[in-house]
Amino acid sequence: MEDLKDTLSENADFYREQERKIAARLALLPKGRIRSKKIGSEVYYYLQYRKGRSVKTDYIGKEVPRELRDNLAERDRLEKELPRVREGLRLLRSVRGGELDLADPLLAIFRGMTEQKLWDAGFEIIGSWCFLLYQKHLPMEKYPLKTEDLDILVPRPFKGRAFNLSGFLQRLGFSQHFNPDGSMFFTGNRMKVEFVSRERRNGTLPPRHIKEIALTPQELRFLDILFADPIILKLGRGIRAKVPSPSAFLLHKLFIAARPERRIKREKDIRQGIYTGKYVLTEKSETARLLGLWGGLGGKWKAQIRQSLAKAGDIVPLEQGVIRRLQVLLQ
Repeated sequence: MEDLKDTLSENADFYREQERKIAARLALLPKGRIRSKKIGSEVYYYLQYRKGRSVKTDYIGKEVPRELRDNLAERDRLEKELPRVREGLRLLRSVRGGELDLADPLLAIFRGMTEQKLWDAGFEIIGSWCFLLYQKHLPMEKYPLKTEDLDILVPRPFKGRAFNLSGFLQRLGFSQHFNPDGSMFFTGNRMKVEFVSRERRNGTLPPRHIKEIALTPQELRFLDILFADPIILKLGRGIRAKVPSPSAFLLHKLFIAARPERRIKREKDIRQGIYTGKYVLTEKSETARLLGLWGGLGGKWKAQIRQSLAKAGDIVPLEQGVIRRLQVLLQ
């Protein structure tokens, strides 16, 4: 899986291009803050900004033009984004070469799951490694990803052939652990491997052990959409992986980003959703799939997806065009 081993250099290229775009845009945007002054019954507005060591004040008028407010808001978003981009570059320089070790255990996991026909049984790679695989095997714009967690979706009921998946992972050097609810996860090789399946009866039942694969996956809500029309990616050397369709991944990410329990991961969810959306909007078949999935969603899902799109402008300020197109499409 040589294509996974160039992740660091591609991430650095992305960050450098983001830095260039932000700097170029900032050079065109006005600086400063709007200040007001009341004289008698009238309110007058000024643009106050720093030039060298001096603070300058330019008179605006009795009203602030909408374009000026929008441009200053855009500058504020980009100035907040620039340190994050530069921090990404700094971290990549400090860990260069460190992440490459992840390729070997991933390769072994994907090969074993292919040989045991677990993709045919309905297993899927979800989460951040799904997003990375999209970038590697679809004509999608590169976006940096740093993750050591591999999330695997397990179908219910399981209809594949018996395979001791737990034992397989332990033979690869992973240690088996249990969550408080009794579900399993595995750590080792600088990775964490987790298995999830659909929640039963609104979480009132404990996770159920699947004896055919010697595994107890964690049960979560809102996973059904990820099973809708998944795709198979050929990773090379006879190795495959099944992943959700980009449209399903996009809608799921934007939906869960609005959930209170995802507050800590909200920014990451929205970023991955919007960058996947860039690909979805450029592929007619994927756009059609997106509209089909959207039509089948309930009002709660649609409201929360729109809520995430409304917040996306502050999180990915360079992608306003993509956000607006998705907002128009998902009305």
